[in-house]
Formats: sequence, structure tokens, C-alpha cells
Amino acid sequence: MDLFIQILTEMWNILLSAGIYILLGIVVAGMLKVFMSPAAVASHLGQGRFLPVFKAALFGIPLPL
Repeated sequence: MDLFIQILTEMWNILLSAGIYILLGIVVAGMLKVFMSPAAVASHLGQGRFLPVFKAALFGIPLPL
């Protein structure tokens, strides 16, 4: 039982440490949803083979940071 409580405590600490970044990511995603049309996103990320994958990876790099 002590191990279970310790695991829950560590999970809570990780959530507290990462919470501000999660909130920031949600706010940025919401702003992108409001200000960018789905057609604009599809035109950048929906055509071709290599370039859309490269753009998606480039946009996704800062997200974990």
C-alpha cells in the first residue's frame, strides 16, 4: 500500500510540474483553432509526401518543450 501511495504522490508532483505547459499548449491550440481555418491547415499539411511531414514535424518540435 505504501508503494501505491508513493506512486500517486509522484504522479501528482509530475502533474504539478507539467501543468503550466499543458495549459499553455491548450491555449495555443485553441488560438490556432480560432484564427486558422481548416482549409489553411489542409493546404499546408495535406498535399504531397515529404513536405507536409517535414512541416508537421517542424511545428511539433516545440510542443514538448
